[in-house]
Amino acid sequence: MEKQDIIWVTGAKGFLGGEVCAHLEAAGKRVVGTDAELSVSDSENLERFAQEVMPAAIVNCAGIRRDATTLGTRIKAYEVNALGARNVALAANAIGALMVQVSSDDVYAAVVPEPVNEFDNPHPTTPYGKSKRAGEMMVRNTTDDHLIVRSSWLYHAQSGRFRDILDAAEAGRTYAARTDQVASPTSVDFYCKFLVAALDKHLTGTFHVANTGSTSRYGFAAKILELAGYDPAAVLVAEEDPRTAEHLVLESLLLEMSGVDIPAWDDELARYMGTL
Repeated sequence: MEKQDIIWVTGAKGFLGGEVCAHLEAAGKRVVGTDAELSVSDSENLERFAQEVMPAAIVNCAGIRRDATTLGTRIKAYEVNALGARNVALAANAIGALMVQVSSDDVYAAVVPEPVNEFDNPHPTTPYGKSKRAGEMMVRNTTDDHLIVRSSWLYHAQSGRFRDILDAAEAGRTYAARTDQVASPTSVDFYCKFLVAALDKHLTGTFHVANTGSTSRYGFAAKILELAGYDPAAVLVAEEDPRTAEHLVLESLLLEMSGVDIPAWDDELARYMGTL
C-alpha cells in the first residue's frame, strides 16, 4: 500500500492530543486519532495499525504526565515515554512515515541561569525529564525521519492550571501560585500552528517551540486574572519552596534563525484570551 494523506495522532484524547487533532482538522488535514485503546506499549498492534492506515506522519502525543511521574512510578513512565516513543518510531519506520515526538523542557535541569536553545546539551534531573530524554534518544536511534518538539508550560483554557485559576476566581476562592518557578508560558495555539506548518514542510530535527520572555507561575496567574477582569491580589497567594524551585527558559533559536515571528508570552496570552 502507498502512504495516504493522513496524519495519525496517538494520545488523541489527552491535554495536547485533542488540541493537535482539532488544529490539524481545521487546517484541512485528514486525521486519525487513537488513545488508550491502542497503547504505545503494544508494538505489534501499533505496526499493524500503521500498515492499515498508512499515514504520511505520526504525531506521538501519548505519554505519562509530569505530575504523575515519581520515583515510585518511573518504570511506567519509561515504558510509555521512552519505550512507547520507540515503538511509535518503529511503526513509522515500517511504512516510511515522518515520526513527530512531543517532548518537554524537562529534558534540561530544573535550574539553568541562561536561556537554553536546541544546541545546548540536555541534562534532566527529574524522573519525568529522564524518561522524556530517553524517549528522544530512542526516536533518534530508530528513525532518521523524525521531528522532536520541545515546549514549555503549554496552556489552554479548557483544563490544567489555566482553568483552575479562573475557576478559583469565579468561585471566590484563593489560588496558591509559585513565585520561584520560572519558565516561558506558551499557548497551545502557537504550538499547534508550528506543528501544522512543520508537517506541511516535512521538517525534521529538534525544535524548541515557546513564546519569548519568561515569568513565574505567580506572574502567569496574575496576568490571566488581570485579562479576565479579576484583581490578582484578591485571588492569588504567593508560595515558594527552595526544594522545588525552577528556572528554565526555552529559547526557540531555530525558529528565530528561520525568521519566524515569535510573540512574547504576555502578548500571546492576551491574544489567546481575546479569542475565548
